[in-house]
Amino acid sequence: MRHDDLRADRDELEHFPRPPKREKNLVLQIALGVFFGGLALWLVQLAATSLAAKFMLGTFTFGG
Repeated sequence: MRHDDLRADRDELEHFPRPPKREKNLVLQIALGVFFGGLALWLVQLAATSLAAKFMLGTFTFGG
């Protein structure tokens, strides 16, 4: 017995439109996120290092 008649018919593709490809846009978003994330971490590290140096030198003053 052949089972060819048991296979499901393919659905028409126009009923299920595919979303437009955004691979390049996604790569750009990831690259920008990594860049700005690194920049933010560098700025936080710079501020923390500066604050630690002020504490070590004793030149940090609270208030006026």
